[in-house]
Amino acid sequence: MSDRTAGGTRPFTFDPATALGWKNIGLDGLGCFMRSVEAVLLQRGHSADAVARGLAIPLDLVRRGEWYGPMSRFPACVVRWQTAGIGAGRRQWPRVAELVGSGQPVVLMPDGHHWPGDDHEGREHYHHHMVLAHRLDDRGLHILDTDAPAEDGYRRVLPITDALRKACTRYAVVERIAPPDTRRPQEVAAALVPRSLVPLAEDIAELRAFHGEVWSGARLPLLLAKGMDVWVLGDVQPQLFLLGYALAGAEQPHVAEVSRAALAAAGRAQKLGLLLLGLHRFRSEGVYAMAHEEIASLADVLEELLEAMCRHTGTLRPHAQGDGTRLVRRLRGETEWCFGEGRPLPELSFV
Repeated sequence: MSDRTAGGTRPFTFDPATALGWKNIGLDGLGCFMRSVEAVLLQRGHSADAVARGLAIPLDLVRRGEWYGPMSRFPACVVRWQTAGIGAGRRQWPRVAELVGSGQPVVLMPDGHHWPGDDHEGREHYHHHMVLAHRLDDRGLHILDTDAPAEDGYRRVLPITDALRKACTRYAVVERIAPPDTRRPQEVAAALVPRSLVPLAEDIAELRAFHGEVWSGARLPLLLAKGMDVWVLGDVQPQLFLLGYALAGAEQPHVAEVSRAALAAAGRAQKLGLLLLGLHRFRSEGVYAMAHEEIASLADVLEELLEAMCRHTGTLRPHAQGDGTRLVRRLRGETEWCFGEGRPLPELSFV
């Protein structure tokens, strides 16, 4: 089965030359999930600019609600998830094979215990990475993977084994794909910026309280630290990055200012997320203090973004309060979603 489907004549690719803001690594702006969604939209004829407009939503960095998986509703598409419990991936495989074999790409969030080459293979049932499965043939399952070697085009081909089938506990299909978004940056700003003001003010208050009152910068339980980098790189960075690119090229100075501020905040979030990824191996209190201070820096650049948004809308800064509890709930939820291994986590403390 070719990966050139009836939905378009382009192949599915991870190509830094055509992807949105991909300069050095796949995590430049978008995480592994959003890169997979982006690849589907690009294959369907969207340009990188249209991807930004089609995936940008009003900011909700800490995220309201009780869904701790990836964002799933966008102007350009809806991502529908199917999940199964630990050990039930083999039941999911026939549907995954049917979809991919018919030309429908599938976002896989595999169980690392069974996933070939995973850092946790044979040890933990962690769901901490996503890939795009786009072809199935006699060689095996063809995937795009931000962790695959660049010289191989970020591609892997995995033989169909019992372990691979068991790994398929979570998968998603990108549905209701809209035509490429042709709105001008000022139109996107009118739709997104006013609706972002209050949530962003509340999220800044949560970050400041989390930094000043909840977490001292002491060593974190490893799973909480992992959940934190999932939140930063999977939620915070992509929302800011997509907003910044969706407003890029605006003729109106206040819209252009919001774009620059959003991209600066996305860059700061990436720094925090990559720092956390690198610090997991050291596990010392002094090292985590570095990430603690980056949280304060992130709140500062988000404040600059909020001020730019207020200038654009001609409004005063919204008053907001936070005590850090909503962010703590978010981080624990993210941690359980990715690393809970099918059962509630033990109490995880930030102090």
